[in-house]
Amino acid sequence: MVSETKQERAIRKETFSSLFNESETLPELQFETPEEATGCIAALMRGFWKFVDDCVERELPQHTQTCAKGCSYCCSQPIFMDIFEAVACIYCMDNGDVATAFANGFPAWQNNFAPQQPVLWKALQEDKWDELGALTKKLTAPCPFLLNDECTCYKARPMVCRTWVSKKFRLLCRMNPSSIKYTLKSQDKVHDAYNRVLLHIATSFEIPLAAGGWTTLPLAYNSVDGNGVELLKHAIAKHITYSR
Repeated sequence: MVSETKQERAIRKETFSSLFNESETLPELQFETPEEATGCIAALMRGFWKFVDDCVERELPQHTQTCAKGCSYCCSQPIFMDIFEAVACIYCMDNGDVATAFANGFPAWQNNFAPQQPVLWKALQEDKWDELGALTKKLTAPCPFLLNDECTCYKARPMVCRTWVSKKFRLLCRMNPSSIKYTLKSQDKVHDAYNRVLLHIATSFEIPLAAGGWTTLPLAYNSVDGNGVELLKHAIAKHITYSR
């Protein structure tokens, strides 16, 4: 994961502390350039991701999980996220193995995803989750961030990946990955924190939360050649300036 500035470190730590202690306030985001703005978003998300990891570990400690390095049975399905989280993921990636894996894996992933994309977006926008689940079963191409069955962006993986854990036999994961997910008792708590962080980002930029919108990490990464700053510019250029 990329290094962080003193300001970003403070934002990350304060975000985790606020979410963990259920404080009403999140750290103020101060920035004057697109680069600083992207760093602030990434720091806020890093604090949130640590909160998510803590929730998972408290409820299902790692030694009780089936999940292990090199197991990627659940990594052949689309992962949807808010575009602000995609900005943070891409900004936090170390680009060496990521770029190699993506160049090799994206064409097959895109060929599998593209025919279903219009109906997927429609189902997502209309909150038709049963229909969305049926559609995702047709998407079987491995995540393009995998290299030798290992996640090249593991430390910068999104919330959905962090909460997709299992404690069942790995053979069941291979047979039907979507059926083995452990449902966290803290799921609502995690989702509430996610929405709170996203709303805080939108408020900091003085834009509607809906201005961000949903995406998948491969599409977002491909659209800006792996540049998180450019993704942020693209996402909200019509809504903000960077002068604060």
